[in-house]
Amino acid sequence: MATPPVSMPTTATRAAGAAAWLSCVAPRPAARLRLVCLPYAGAGAAAYRPWTTLLGDDVEVWTAQLPGRERRLADPPLSTMDELVPPLVEAIVERVPAPFAIFGHSMGGLIGYEVAARLVARDHVPQRLVVSAARPPRNAAPLGAAHRLDDAALTRWLHDLGGIPDEVLDDPGLLELILPTVRADLTVVASYRPATVTPLPLPVDAVAAADDPLVSPDEVAGWAACTDSGFSLTVVPGGHLYLHDSPPPLSRLLGGGPAADRAYVEGATR
Repeated sequence: MATPPVSMPTTATRAAGAAAWLSCVAPRPAARLRLVCLPYAGAGAAAYRPWTTLLGDDVEVWTAQLPGRERRLADPPLSTMDELVPPLVEAIVERVPAPFAIFGHSMGGLIGYEVAARLVARDHVPQRLVVSAARPPRNAAPLGAAHRLDDAALTRWLHDLGGIPDEVLDDPGLLELILPTVRADLTVVASYRPATVTPLPLPVDAVAAADDPLVSPDEVAGWAACTDSGFSLTVVPGGHLYLHDSPPPLSRLLGGGPAADRAYVEGATR
């Protein structure tokens, strides 16, 4: 899947209100499920748009667009969970009918937990939460240490992760646009200290990459404490941004059912 890991600037027309935060590029009114996709640090909605084809007609894909990237490039990026989550919750309540599920990769997994918890309180309950390459809420902060790096070191860090295309590395103007958003996103993770982590009344499916240098499968397994309604852990090949080479087995995960029935060829389920 040839999707740029770091979101690129765009001149697309800016939306207002809930539509600024959440959009659906391929409406499928007859779909059995809607999937709300939340980004990792530096990513925009474009990172998940190819999934509209990947998941077929059965799933309607909704993508979150945070400030500071793509068509919201002119909006200052936000750097705390308390700033990001409420407008996302409002957008989901307003725009996404049930049944729906939430997917979040890395930072997006943490946002997904907070969004799901607040949606439960609003009685707009997701069918399930799928988290990928993310530490659980109680142990989230170490992933955000990179926010303290200067621009040169942060650029090297992103390059080593495979999170920044060569054309961006070679363009100082693009780097100047992108790095503040990446740093703000990493600050969201670094500053995230939930007072309590209440188990969700919905299943949580976690995906870990075997060679992820930032989050080990054992750490991802800690998401089991975030649900009282069923948990599975799937380990797939690849590094932290594995999903751009081999997307997670979403068709299986979103299908639900007992964990024992969910063995699949792409990886091992625990």
